[in-house]
Amino acid sequence: MNPSAQANHSMHAAELRAERLSVAALRRVVIKRVWGGKGCGAPCDFCRVLVTPSDVEYELEAELDGEPVTLHFHPRCHETWRAGRLPDELPDPGQHRLTRRHDRP
Repeated sequence: MNPSAQANHSMHAAELRAERLSVAALRRVVIKRVWGGKGCGAPCDFCRVLVTPSDVEYELEAELDGEPVTLHFHPRCHETWRAGRLPDELPDPGQHRLTRRHDRP
């Protein structure tokens, strides 16, 4: 991807995240990686309450309609979100390994 295309791609992703994702959009998310660690202060993508540094946060590297997106969840919200997804949309449980943030490549 050329630099101007990358800039447009990044801008589109930022615009996409400026608003709350709908339930339908959250169901279309394709999970790539999951990390756990201290909250970064971003709003939870399920309940919209900030995930503070004193909270545990699950951060997901994912795709939504082919665009990269980062999602933030409280642990309970992540479990509720996963349980609410349609069974045929759930990834293979062995496909994703929870990684602590400091273990990131």
